[in-house]
Amino acid sequence: MKQIAIISPSVREERVGHRVALFIKKYFEENSIAKVDLIDLKEFDFPLFNERLMFQKNPSEKLLDFSERVKKADGIVIVSSVYNYSFPASLKNAIDVLYPEWNKKVVALASATMGVVEGLPTTFQLENILAQMKAIVSPMKFFAINIANEFTEDGSAVNKEMTEKQVKPMVDELMFLVDKFTN
Repeated sequence: MKQIAIISPSVREERVGHRVALFIKKYFEENSIAKVDLIDLKEFDFPLFNERLMFQKNPSEKLLDFSERVKKADGIVIVSSVYNYSFPASLKNAIDVLYPEWNKKVVALASATMGVVEGLPTTFQLENILAQMKAIVSPMKFFAINIANEFTEDGSAVNKEMTEKQVKPMVDELMFLVDKFTN
């Protein structure tokens, strides 16, 4: 069974976007699609980016763990909160600290917003950055809106059937690309 990592980047105290990462994790597991490793950036407490991992003399154990988990994954889903039509600095920091780990890594993008406008600009920006780092970015995205009302704290969707229909194309395309580009 393939290994998928889900990156949840919000490090805020009262974060809500993490609910969407939990929902996607449940979706993978309940449908026996892949093994899932939830990488919660709040648990890493990375310092502000000062150098790529490959050039650091004494990287932290947490940074080495993060790198290893990204490398080990056959594919990655990044569930980005929407901050002012962009994404959290914690995510940019985590992306930039790695480089060879992104090369030919299959990545799917999802956005999570408290508002009612999809996070399309957020995913476009992430797609551009990851493509520059030679990742294989899925064209299918998942846009979660009104997340405080549509997802519970444990990651359950209020309207499970509708939300699963919306996430399915992104997951299907991710797994297609994973099968195509990984051994």
